[in-house]
Amino acid sequence: MIKIMQGELYRVRKNHLFFACLLLSVFFIFALSLTFNYNTIRLPIQAGNSVVVSITRFTEFFFSDYSLIIPLTVFLIFYFTEDYQKGIHGILLSKGILRRDFFFGKLIASWFITLFYLVFNFLIAYVFIFFMCAKQPYIECSFTHISGYLVLQILCFIGYSSFLWLLSCLLPFPGIALIICFVLLITLYLYLNKISAALDLSYSLYHYWIVGLSHGMSIDFYVKQLSVIIPTILGYILLSVFLAFLIYRKKDLRR
Repeated sequence: MIKIMQGELYRVRKNHLFFACLLLSVFFIFALSLTFNYNTIRLPIQAGNSVVVSITRFTEFFFSDYSLIIPLTVFLIFYFTEDYQKGIHGILLSKGILRRDFFFGKLIASWFITLFYLVFNFLIAYVFIFFMCAKQPYIECSFTHISGYLVLQILCFIGYSSFLWLLSCLLPFPGIALIICFVLLITLYLYLNKISAALDLSYSLYHYWIVGLSHGMSIDFYVKQLSVIIPTILGYILLSVFLAFLIYRKKDLRR
């Protein structure tokens, strides 16, 4: 399994789509940083108000939409489904590689990819915002709260990548899988939050669907919600992996 994982990570380093998605994410981050700088710093200053730059608020704003999710979704869908399209499974199985080893090797490799993708974007985002706010006399930042929040965000995205692995095992066609993903994201963003608010759900479908959790998590309150957040994230990861493995084990991979 370790060799499979190493081989997969090597393939990703040579994958042009991965670097294109990273560049796209950098563009989104730059746009988010400019928007935050304009709305929360420049406009109040122009209006004559005093401003304290809050990195804590910027961190929340960083996840205020699905900018980070879109490039990662595109890459992972193509990454997960390319083996089906190229018949790589049959080649590996003919060489004695166990299905289980390939399944978990590729899955864990996708988690490392997701981790690298997020850490890279976190660093770029903070470089942008500190550069834009360099002339401000004081920058408010709670490193402890932000660090815990980012760890939870990473776990959310790992859960999301596990869901994409499940979807790719179920529908190994990149075009169809991408359409389903974006339909789900649009539905979540536009409708599920309104439905859950209208029904006054205590365990909101919006906030605790895996991407909704990432989108709606508050730095000020996440510590108080850990008893719900952690089981929810773990549940999504374990359920997605379990269902994906059941589907993968029964698929005809020797074609």
